[in-house]
Amino acid sequence: MTPFDVQELLNEAAAHYRDRPHTVAMLRECLERLEEPLRVGFVGTPGTGKSTLVSALSEWPTRALRELDLFDTPAPAEHVDATVRLVRHLEPDELAGTRQVGGSAFARQTAVNTVLVLGRADEVGAGRIDALLTAKQLARRAWREDPDCAGFQGVIAVAGQLGYGGRALRDDEFEVLRALASVSRPELERHLLSVDSFVDDPFPVRVSPESRKHLVSRFGLYGVRLAITLIRTGCESRLKLSAELVHRSGLGDLRDTLAGCFVARADALKARTAVLRLEGLLAAEPLPHGDRLAARVERFAAAAHDFRELRLIAGIRGGRTALSGEVAEEAARLLGAQGLAPTERLGLEPDADPAEIHAGAESALVRWRHEAERADAAHAERAAARVIVRSVEGLLSLFVA
Repeated sequence: MTPFDVQELLNEAAAHYRDRPHTVAMLRECLERLEEPLRVGFVGTPGTGKSTLVSALSEWPTRALRELDLFDTPAPAEHVDATVRLVRHLEPDELAGTRQVGGSAFARQTAVNTVLVLGRADEVGAGRIDALLTAKQLARRAWREDPDCAGFQGVIAVAGQLGYGGRALRDDEFEVLRALASVSRPELERHLLSVDSFVDDPFPVRVSPESRKHLVSRFGLYGVRLAITLIRTGCESRLKLSAELVHRSGLGDLRDTLAGCFVARADALKARTAVLRLEGLLAAEPLPHGDRLAARVERFAAAAHDFRELRLIAGIRGGRTALSGEVAEEAARLLGAQGLAPTERLGLEPDADPAEIHAGAESALVRWRHEAERADAAHAERAAARVIVRSVEGLLSLFVA
């Protein structure tokens, strides 16, 4: 179902509810939302770093993120097209609270519009210098192996405070960090055991307690330790240190996931939100002859191929399918994991001519139809192949006059 189909559906619903002004107003709002940026809500318990992540991403000057409306306010669920759900620990009790229950089967398809974020990744392993690497490994393992993490587009470890501080690193902050890095490792180490010892104890270099307190508030104690280590091992300029802190923080991984999963599918996700609101309306305020509208809503859920693609991409990347290696890479690419343009799906150069695109799609269709019809393949493998076949058929339909 295209955005035009959804507009038509909402207009039809407004006509049916024309004697209920408040309902018509809600449907008109849904129509207007289809033309607005995709709304991404950051949710989680206090202390998970929602505000910091929203600030860091909102101020990032990238084209993709400018197409998103990011916020951490507790907005009603129907006002959110996609969700970034933050947790502090990947523990069963905390993950249990992320499960979506109730509503229709369509509404419970969390994999299409939700990313799970371990939001305080620098706290893993008692804040050791390798904490972020360990956290990223834990996140990847959880996505592959933990059933509570299977229903997400990704599980990403992020140190939001470090990423935000790294992006906004100033010259004066770099100079203070460089002064600290000039102190011998054994002499400085005892001052980095706790925030109190770092801020309050007499220091071997002339760095004021106020400056040290500022560094902790900007980067966290873990971030200060990491920045000093990076300066000692080759980050001799502010720009190099800034880039390395952002890279290690996981902020770039989150940005890329938002761009790939949400920005590329913005129209489909906004349409999904509108149809979910209409579905709720039909249940709360049933019409005497609303069966036709209800049937069209059900057909939308059944025909939403974008969402089947997203769920299968998540399964491939999370290692929850039988696909692996180059076959898995091709499958994810054909499903749109690297972009929705025909050339991106087929792995061709952006300026490939139509004949090359057509030939590539025909070749892919033959291969994946064979996979979909293999008698010796498991049902799940054939089902995955059928989704890919539908995606490739969509490419070939572009050549039909």
